[in-house]
Amino acid sequence: MDTPTKSYVPILRWRLAEMTALEKLFPDDRQKVTPLVEFIMPAPTTDPNDRRKVIEKPREKFLRRLPETAKKLLKFCGRSSIFVDVHLLDGDIRASSFKQILESSSALDIFSIPVVYIIPVTSTSADMDTRAVAVKYAKSSGHGLCLRIDRAHLEEKDMPARIMEFVKINALDIKNVDLLVDLQIVDGGASADDIAEQLARLPELTKWRSFVVSGGAFPKDLTELEVFGTHPLSRLDWILWNALRDSKKLSRVPTYSDYTVQHPVFYGYIPGASVSASVRYADDGQWQVFRGQALGYINKKPGQKGPGHKQSLGYARALVGQSFYKGETYSFGDAEIKRMADTSNQKTGNPQKWLSIAINHHVTLAARQTANPVENTGGRSARIPSTVLSR
Repeated sequence: MDTPTKSYVPILRWRLAEMTALEKLFPDDRQKVTPLVEFIMPAPTTDPNDRRKVIEKPREKFLRRLPETAKKLLKFCGRSSIFVDVHLLDGDIRASSFKQILESSSALDIFSIPVVYIIPVTSTSADMDTRAVAVKYAKSSGHGLCLRIDRAHLEEKDMPARIMEFVKINALDIKNVDLLVDLQIVDGGASADDIAEQLARLPELTKWRSFVVSGGAFPKDLTELEVFGTHPLSRLDWILWNALRDSKKLSRVPTYSDYTVQHPVFYGYIPGASVSASVRYADDGQWQVFRGQALGYINKKPGQKGPGHKQSLGYARALVGQSFYKGETYSFGDAEIKRMADTSNQKTGNPQKWLSIAINHHVTLAARQTANPVENTGGRSARIPSTVLSR
């Protein structure tokens, strides 16, 4: 059968910013993308007058919303292939929630068109109940399964044998299984040659339905960047993929996957975290980050409030004047940036809105780059030497 996996697999968390970014993709770009949706525990609902007072705990909030998940998947993801991963959910509700998501999606008849798939994601280290849910659904639906291997396990000597044992024990057809290797943080600490050698150890590389390599290079936060500055950050995950694409050590070119403009490690809800006004914009081989002051900043000496959300409008106006801005017709996100930049606009948006804009633009760019990687790299990230990531 043909693989349902397209040329780009963005990893997105189950939050409104990410899902709106996905929903707003132009149809042609959406057809180039197979998103991997990671379900997460939501932030608690707190009293607006006293943030220390929790009104609804994450577990209660997630379970209350769970029955509507299938309809929301259809709304945000449309009738196209998606991977679904629940490993970030609390362990005691992980398997049951996974089962409910998959079963309710089938009941909603999301799969009425043959080319539409929800592909369950599991791993060799997943708990047995969650693994059983994924395997059962993979077989009953005929959609197959995605086997996700993280970097720590990739480095284990017996991993090739464990992968094949997983396939055998669960009576899976390797031709109906997607193999996804998640390198997680890509920071230049290992050369592309070394990573290619590790990947080459994987068993039956040419037989899997798809072979995906993921990773992320966006920083955990922006605290290391100077306030009121514009900072270019290398898209090391994209650079690495280009090097792997050219590697003669691999018998198969991997499908590109990343974490868009977010850090690959999910830390969950952090109480009291300071949020700055920032605009993130993906360019061909790097991100341009406009880093502002904390939204709640107060100059203690005069007791004067900082510029707050208005900073975002200034950054939008600065961005549309840059040579790397791709124009308002490029994506929904770019159109929103242009609209925000208009001098007649006084609506600043919030961090969720700006994250959604950044992700929509990034996914659009990466989808077009991977669909035609040589022509769409702008000459700045194509055919990159495999030693580029060596320190």
